[in-house]
Amino acid sequence: MIEPYTQPQSALQPAPQSNVTAVNGGNPTYSPDNWNVASSLQPFNFGQQSAESAGFRQRFGDWLGGLETPQETRDKYSNKYGYEDLKEGYMRNKEAGDDLMASMRGTAGNVESRGFQTIMTQAQKDKVVQSEIAPLMEQYQSIGEIGESQGRRLAEIEGNLNDAAQLEMARQQQQMTPWLQEYQDINVKQAREFSGWTFASQLELDRLVSNRNAGLQWSNAEADRANALAQIEAKFKNDVELLEKENELDFSFWESTNV
Repeated sequence: MIEPYTQPQSALQPAPQSNVTAVNGGNPTYSPDNWNVASSLQPFNFGQQSAESAGFRQRFGDWLGGLETPQETRDKYSNKYGYEDLKEGYMRNKEAGDDLMASMRGTAGNVESRGFQTIMTQAQKDKVVQSEIAPLMEQYQSIGEIGESQGRRLAEIEGNLNDAAQLEMARQQQQMTPWLQEYQDINVKQAREFSGWTFASQLELDRLVSNRNAGLQWSNAEADRANALAQIEAKFKNDVELLEKENELDFSFWESTNV
């Protein structure tokens, strides 16, 4: 009698699996570097842009806050030339002249009321009016001469104050040039990163255009590439214009609140 064949137990056990970790030396970690992802396809670094913008705003705001305002310039030179004291004297002199003029205008009525029910003739009353107005007129003329002199001096000082304020503003505008350049550089840098338009792209497009202008025929691939680069360049220029318009509002606000 033939015994039935029984497979050894060892043959029924599953074959041992290789340890992936052991074979590869550890589980790999994947990053854009492993896949050679182009920088233009990586997530845009908004955090870096925000930090750069905030840093510029802070430094520029601090600089603006330290500037001398037009009113401060005016006050400084006003004290130097004694403007306020002279203006106060001019106003007091003007008030005194106005009071004298009011007295002279009221003299005739005053004399008439005092001479009521007297035997004074109108000619006598007119003579009294003239005699009382005469010293007032002398004082008024003297005050007028003083006021005219003060007015000329005030006008001269006003001109000096305006000139000083304009010179200060011109100096500040000159000092602002590096800030404006940095501001523009930030706009261009951000626009390049938004659009992916690099200097290498510019050189490549320039080369393609130069070849065509020289009479060389583009291949289909070159034509497609030139078209793609032109679109990226157009987006870059549009981004620069957009950023400039948006940031002009902030810039105007900084200037108006600090200068």
